[in-house]
Amino acid sequence: MPLGRHPLRWRPALRAQRLATAAALALLAALVTGRAALLLIAAPPLAVLAAASRGNRPAEIEIGVAAGARRCFEGEDLELRVSVRCATNLDDIAIRFALADAFELAPGPAAGRSAFVQASAVSGRTQGRWLLRARRWGRHLPGSISVVCHSAGGMWEATAGAAAPAIEVFPAARARPSLVPVDLLRRIGEHTGRAAGGGAEFAGIRPYQPGDRLRDVNWRVTSRRGGLHINQRAAERAADVVVMIDAFSHVGPPGASTLDLAVRGATALAAAYLRIGDRVGVVTLGGMLRWLAPGASELQFYRIVQTVFDVWMDSAATPDLGRIPRTALPPGALAVVFSPLLDDRAVSVLADLRERRFPVVVVDVLNTGPAVPRPGRTEALALRLWRLDRQALLLGLGEQGIPIVTWDGSGALDTALMPLRRVPLLARQR
Repeated sequence: MPLGRHPLRWRPALRAQRLATAAALALLAALVTGRAALLLIAAPPLAVLAAASRGNRPAEIEIGVAAGARRCFEGEDLELRVSVRCATNLDDIAIRFALADAFELAPGPAAGRSAFVQASAVSGRTQGRWLLRARRWGRHLPGSISVVCHSAGGMWEATAGAAAPAIEVFPAARARPSLVPVDLLRRIGEHTGRAAGGGAEFAGIRPYQPGDRLRDVNWRVTSRRGGLHINQRAAERAADVVVMIDAFSHVGPPGASTLDLAVRGATALAAAYLRIGDRVGVVTLGGMLRWLAPGASELQFYRIVQTVFDVWMDSAATPDLGRIPRTALPPGALAVVFSPLLDDRAVSVLADLRERRFPVVVVDVLNTGPAVPRPGRTEALALRLWRLDRQALLLGLGEQGIPIVTWDGSGALDTALMPLRRVPLLARQR
């Protein structure tokens, strides 16, 4: 791993401070009492301090930090290695590593400790190795690294810090591409379209026409009707999918908040559709309006995650979908919105999508209710009114033709989307 030079600032260590304190007390006692014999008590500590002042104290040290992987998913393990080298031998070199909240130690003898030390004695180099496990998605630093050196019999101490490389932790969730819009692209894919084609799904039976393949002849129907009939199959088409993340609201415990669930669900759905060759884009609502045009390559997943990493922003502005270019929100694309439906601006976005005749599906990621510190009659009434208002909101969206499913993160996303698997997702006709 590459090593970087870091300056060392030497200072008296605790041992030297104790010797200096003992010598100072002996000198003070000799001055107060007038007994010269007390000076003999101060002589040994002063001699040791004088000898330590001429000890070896290098001006810099080389530190290298490397991670086994710069990208990983939540729950995956990665190795962090720290290498320290000095031109001259030192009495002691200790590597101190304070773990960040976004990571934890992988199960082992040192699991559960947030700060620990790996050291070597009487050497000019040492190495440290830790196995970390990612806990939360995002772009995080593994922790802070500091190197503590001792010289001259432990009389001098120096500290140098090094920065660990940032780790991109991808959200970990899985889903199936079960939502299929009625209007599909004229591009080969894995979804069953309404038009006839050369797919594998049976679509019907029709009379034989010149040019049809003989292997498609349905001999049972042919013998019954007295004329050649063939099996007609549905075309296999691709779809455009745009996942939207509502970042206006962020409620719930860290790691399981509404924004965490929205990000995990959106990336899982994007990965599922990209695996079967569909085009997937993303739009983030909150802070600066960000979008990524639909794409179908494997690299598109990493572009989507990079866009999602920047949703941690607050803003009082209402998003204007009119600013999004046609290529980023193509007509007929299936819009899957992950939102807790707590902000009126997110609700206005849903209405705007329906006005634009997009097929829309809402995944409600609200997994907690209002906190009531002192439950009483007034608080219970307020909580009941809040629930009634939320039910009215969901019913209003349903009347607009927007299907809503609830996903609190405790189960699989596929289970929540199962009721919509056989429902045709149509855009509203004017």
